Amino acid sequence: MSEIKGKVKIIMMDKSSAPSDTITLGPDLSYDATNVQVAVDAINSEFGTNVTADEVLKYNTIGEVGDYVASLV
Repeated sequence: MSEIKGKVKIIMMDKSSAPSDTITLGPDLSYDATNVQVAVDAINSEFGTNVTADEVLKYNTIGEVGDYVASLV
């Protein structure tokens, strides 16, 4: 599970420029409904999931997104 969380963090960080999984998606990374789709597409491609932008935006941090994706894989 931690391997999945780590990969999610890398994907999310690759689409932004913040250093930690405690960084918030909104204020720190500026993820919103418009630009989160790029990260969601990368996550779905990597893990074969069907995560949506709306699902990701329900979470506050990269770590929470990682835990969510890990629970689906």
